[in-house]
Amino acid sequence: MLKEKLTDFIATQFLDGERDGLELDTPLFELNIVDSAAIFDLVDFLKAQTNLNIGMQDIHPGNFATIAAMVSLCDSLQHNQTQGATA
Repeated sequence: MLKEKLTDFIATQFLDGERDGLELDTPLFELNIVDSAAIFDLVDFLKAQTNLNIGMQDIHPGNFATIAAMVSLCDSLQHNQTQGATA
């Protein structure tokens, strides 16, 4: 599931493997877990995991503020890209 994979990725890449306290709503920027440069690592990871097209208009801190926000972004993109493919 994407939530677990994303949690593992963030823990491994940014927290030396420590998952304690890393929840769906943990504020990643406010706690300095990730910074603006790390968004692109997260984008690459999400693209690899989901095969979604994440456009530049989607890459802003609000969509990457929490794990829940990233999952929501992917869900929304999945819905939109599926709708576009059937239209």
